[in-house]
Amino acid sequence: MQLYQKENFFTNLDYILPELYKIKLYNKDEFNKKFDQQQWPGLRSEPLTNYHPILTSHILDNLKHLPIFKNMKFKLNMYLHLRLPEDDAKDWIHKDTNDDYAALIYLNETNLSSGTLIYDDSKNIVNDIKYVKNRLICYSANYNHKGYGYFGDSVKNGRLTLNLFMKEVK
Repeated sequence: MQLYQKENFFTNLDYILPELYKIKLYNKDEFNKKFDQQQWPGLRSEPLTNYHPILTSHILDNLKHLPIFKNMKFKLNMYLHLRLPEDDAKDWIHKDTNDDYAALIYLNETNLSSGTLIYDDSKNIVNDIKYVKNRLICYSANYNHKGYGYFGDSVKNGRLTLNLFMKEVK
């Protein structure tokens, strides 16, 4: 799978955002005590597929209509993720190797100084996807990638994303 990008992923993002802002976010230590052991900078929600079935269903319905997922069955894991300026130096180039596909939906106001870098295996930048409100980017979870340009000071004005992880079911 090549990189896939869709503008205006949600037709009703302005209705969804106030509900997303209410979701509790955990730092890494709090998250690891309550859920499972993971490493990442910033703040992250509980696994939304377990606790927010209506949101999960809405996302799955939207994903099924994308050409890249047509007739594909997959297991979805999803988290709300906030990264602020102090998290920039804590991030690293990585792969999401437990899954087949990874996707981000950029939720807050567009910030062209922020985005996601995709790297080749030699850690050369091969793509720079800018943080544009309501943009979905999807890529092989085996791609090296890293966020950058974290901004804001709260869930309402920071670099807020929905992080999707998909494992194909055959």
